[in-house]
Amino acid sequence: MKKALAILVALVVLFAAVGCASKPATPTGGVTPPAATVKAYPPQILEHKGTSFGRDYPKWMDAALDGPKAVEKLPDFANKYIVVVQEDGQDLTGVQLAASRLNAQTTIAQLISTRIKDTFAGAQVGDKDKIETYMERCVKSASEARFTGFAMEGEWWAKLQTFTPEGKPDKQVYRVIQVWGIDKDLLKKQIDAILKSEAAAEPKTEQKQRAMDMVQQSFYEGF
Repeated sequence: MKKALAILVALVVLFAAVGCASKPATPTGGVTPPAATVKAYPPQILEHKGTSFGRDYPKWMDAALDGPKAVEKLPDFANKYIVVVQEDGQDLTGVQLAASRLNAQTTIAQLISTRIKDTFAGAQVGDKDKIETYMERCVKSASEARFTGFAMEGEWWAKLQTFTPEGKPDKQVYRVIQVWGIDKDLLKKQIDAILKSEAAAEPKTEQKQRAMDMVQQSFYEGF
């Protein structure tokens, strides 16, 4: 019996030793090391619009990176509605044309449509269900509209060297950022036309008419 017990104890000790050997060493204090993170390789600026003239970025560049409303707060853009357009490509002239001719109008319509939608969402008009189809039609019309009066207020470009996830040089691309602006009063007239046109086409009840009148009156607060 004693011999069997001794063998059993020996086996338990042996299995315990094997189990410990098969487990990875635990760091001091029992703290698990953090998982390995993937290193990011941001693009490197090779050249920009002001390089040849020793000029730095214009003031609106910092604001543009924070969005159009940040640009609108700058004194040079007072009383203007701003849209920021960005385009990348391997030919500078082609990228500039794409941003100004192809991308600008589409971006302008999309952004104005989105801001119209957000303004509707925040408007105090009582029961919004009564004008749900009206709001949807206005947003759709704005997304398809071609707003006139916008002009390019500023443009900047940079030539970038991009890198692979392994940190090896990949492509060289041009990034163009353009700021487009329109006088707010001029834009207001065009948006008013959309709001009134869609209101005229909307089947009305007295409550719905009152709601549409309220949203038109309060529409530009915070726009």
